[in-house]
Amino acid sequence: MHRLRTIGFILTVWLIIGLAFPTTASMSDGTLRFEVSLDGRPIGEHILTFVKQPNGLLNVAIDIDLDVKLGPFTVFTYDHRNRTAWRDGRLVALDSETDDNGQRHWVRAAANANGLAISSDKGMSAEVSAGLLPTTYWMFSTVRQNRLINSQTGEMLDVAVRRVGREKLDGPDGAIAATLYRMDGDLKINLWYDDSGVLVGLAFVARGAQVTYRLTQRSGPIPVSMAGNIMNARH
Repeated sequence: MHRLRTIGFILTVWLIIGLAFPTTASMSDGTLRFEVSLDGRPIGEHILTFVKQPNGLLNVAIDIDLDVKLGPFTVFTYDHRNRTAWRDGRLVALDSETDDNGQRHWVRAAANANGLAISSDKGMSAEVSAGLLPTTYWMFSTVRQNRLINSQTGEMLDVAVRRVGREKLDGPDGAIAATLYRMDGDLKINLWYDDSGVLVGLAFVARGAQVTYRLTQRSGPIPVSMAGNIMNARH
């Protein structure tokens, strides 16, 4: 019976995600593309694609492809596929697949009457508040959260975020005026958002090395969260 419930839950997530991600592209596509560097050396890209559907759903696709090389040899790979659907600023469904240097993980989440039901490859099965956000960071309201859903493992993360100050970052069209926020707790990450609330930079330490995101493309309408609602910021 538990197995049947699990299969039914996964099918529900896939149905929502499938409806949110049609095979034909929308004219309202927005894209954020980041070059990812490890200790100053480019190792791949992190791409976010946003599509607003006629039924009101906002779907967000995240694709991360990283390869660390030592000479001609690849010594580390990380691939992450994350698909989410949103309605009125709340997460409706999440489907993520991760290959962390050969270790594979998945997370599924779907909204229900009680909040948000989450399951993972680690056997996790839980219901959490519908207002929680995943660790995708594109929503400006991330800086107001004290708990996040780990989009790779499904675990709950306790965090604290504080505003550090104003900085300028390199962008695809020149310098970007941005505000730096520092996240501590279970996650230690620097996040930069521009004046319209769009994520424009990110940095953290992983396995003792500095990982830095540099924005290389911004096109189309990019959604941001303001006062609990999702709004569009145009470039």
